[in-house]
Amino acid sequence: MKQQVVIQIEDIPETKQEVKRPPAPKRPAVPIEVESEELPDDVTIETTELDVWEENIPAPPPPAAVEAPPPEENEIVPFWHVEKPPELVHAVPPKYPEIARKAQMEGKIFLHLLVGKNGEVEDVKFIKGPEIFKEAAIKAARQFRFSPALQNDKPVRVWMAVPIDFKLTGSAQ
Repeated sequence: MKQQVVIQIEDIPETKQEVKRPPAPKRPAVPIEVESEELPDDVTIETTELDVWEENIPAPPPPAAVEAPPPEENEIVPFWHVEKPPELVHAVPPKYPEIARKAQMEGKIFLHLLVGKNGEVEDVKFIKGPEIFKEAAIKAARQFRFSPALQNDKPVRVWMAVPIDFKLTGSAQ
């Protein structure tokens, strides 16, 4: 026996609710300071006489010669001011510390190098990184050679930041 299924469809109208936004709050009145409405009393300035032809007035001193200070020969120019930054010409790989090798440690050291006018590293400062690599990185960085930084086509001293990676490879280094 077959059952008969009856499907009844009703058209239900859509109801919309209107959402009324509350009115925006009134802005608080900010008092604006105005100048005083009172006018100052009139001030009378007495007349004064100046005898410019008096003979006792000394002449003003001659203007002092102002010379611009000579440019510093050893001035250190900020890295972002140089027209041509120093470029690494010769890098010495750092000696991997034996303790770090045995412990399978790797890391990255960041150093500040003062590159001189001749391209040699004049000073090295440790920025950050694992302490175990610090000494080896500084020793290697002191042996780096650069093309000097140029400013107005003249070599200048400049500080620059350099990263040095310490990575273990498959064989002993």
